Amino acid sequence: MSHNTLEAGFLSRIEGLLDALETRGKNSTEFLALCSKLQTCIETVSGQKASFKQSVDLSSDLKIRLERIISRVEKLEIYSTKQTDITSNLQKHIVDPDK
Repeated sequence: MSHNTLEAGFLSRIEGLLDALETRGKNSTEFLALCSKLQTCIETVSGQKASFKQSVDLSSDLKIRLERIISRVEKLEIYSTKQTDITSNLQKHIVDPDK
């Protein structure tokens, strides 16, 4: 995987999926489908990790872009965890409204 492939293909695809995931108003099915696509995309590159490390000399701009992507993924993880907690708590309240 060359630096151009990483920058043009992989990062653009990841950023597009993150943009879609960050758009609020998605139902759980849509959110899960986008998460699955994101996971598949990341796993594809992770499988090529050894050759990737040897073939890519990361520029500072590329490093910054990767750090932003990581930060966005972390924020989405926090968001999805909070949404799961809210849903779980609502379900508990519906089942036993006296608590």
